[in-house]
Amino acid sequence: MAEFHFSVRPKVWIGPDSLLRLPLLAAELAKTATTRALLVVDPLLYELKIVDRVKSLLEDRGIQVLVFDEIPDRATSRAADDALRLARGSRSPLVVGLGGMKTLMTARAAAWAAGLPMGSNLDMDAILDGKIGQSNTVPLIEIPTSLRHPFMTEDCVILTDSRDRRVRLVRLPNSAPMAVLVDPGLSAGLSPKLAASCLLDGLMGAIEAYVSARSSFMSDILLERAVSSLSLALDALIARPEDPQARVEAWRGSFLASLGLGMSAPGIGQALALAINARYPVPKSSLAAILLPYSMESAAKSRLEKIAALCPLLGQDASELSASDAAAKSVEWLRTRLGLLKIPSRLKDFDLSLDRLVETARDARELDFVNYLPRAVSVDDVFDFLKTAY
Repeated sequence: MAEFHFSVRPKVWIGPDSLLRLPLLAAELAKTATTRALLVVDPLLYELKIVDRVKSLLEDRGIQVLVFDEIPDRATSRAADDALRLARGSRSPLVVGLGGMKTLMTARAAAWAAGLPMGSNLDMDAILDGKIGQSNTVPLIEIPTSLRHPFMTEDCVILTDSRDRRVRLVRLPNSAPMAVLVDPGLSAGLSPKLAASCLLDGLMGAIEAYVSARSSFMSDILLERAVSSLSLALDALIARPEDPQARVEAWRGSFLASLGLGMSAPGIGQALALAINARYPVPKSSLAAILLPYSMESAAKSRLEKIAALCPLLGQDASELSASDAAAKSVEWLRTRLGLLKIPSRLKDFDLSLDRLVETARDARELDFVNYLPRAVSVDDVFDFLKTAY
């Protein structure tokens, strides 16, 4: 049995109205008499009045709020640099991230770098290049809004490098948030199709972590329950697109997936989705939906028993099936739902050029978690996988 280590940093609240805990958490974590907070937000949330609601919660408790919302659709490390300058200039004792993964990672990078010693001139370029000092990280609260948060428990930052649009993952000690507030109501503004795509992104994280060489008995327990919850939520979203209970179930599964993933590792689909999204204007959730069935088929070559074990977790009867047939039925379950959702099934559907995707294969292979795939891969192997999905 491989050595097992368990620790989880962030305090997590998940459920309806968990957002209402924000003012108390802010005052507790900031530990100052005159509290200020830097709020890093996805600008799209203004339309849903979510930003105003979060600001009001803080300001009603006497907390001065500075808002950073200069995060474009294809945000790079430059946005994190801008957020860092505001965090340093304002000396805010607290950072709050509100939005999807890009926004949360921008807030996380700024909170970590703002805790570097006075006089430090490290910027995001230097940090992405591995020049990491000792940081007293500014306390960070993350409020995810996109039905998944795969790196919730990880001490890492994932950003698109502004210099070359390569995805970069940097392990930064103590960079994980102090607290996470998961309020399913904040995801109500997602369209049914986008919600389903985000859910599939979470499902990919759970399945790839389940078959990872780094998985353990503990991660398997969490990830099996995550797959079950996420598949139930997906079917509910397809049948009843406006059902709020489906999104509650999706968040339950996503939370379990993030815990399991923190004990295991993402896989080739996650790596490629991050790498392609960094270079091209294709949503990561759409890429995940395309890549997941191919990732499952690839994993079945070396982790057949685990892909087969997914079949009952997805609500399918596998009692009289061989392992290979059960694995095939798991993939068929997924492809059937992609068809119902009318989600593209090939990368070429997004007008991506195959010859230019060679760069993304290299970028994906350089992400450290790719070392934990069920079998070792080279850049050529990653590109061969890409060609299969193309």
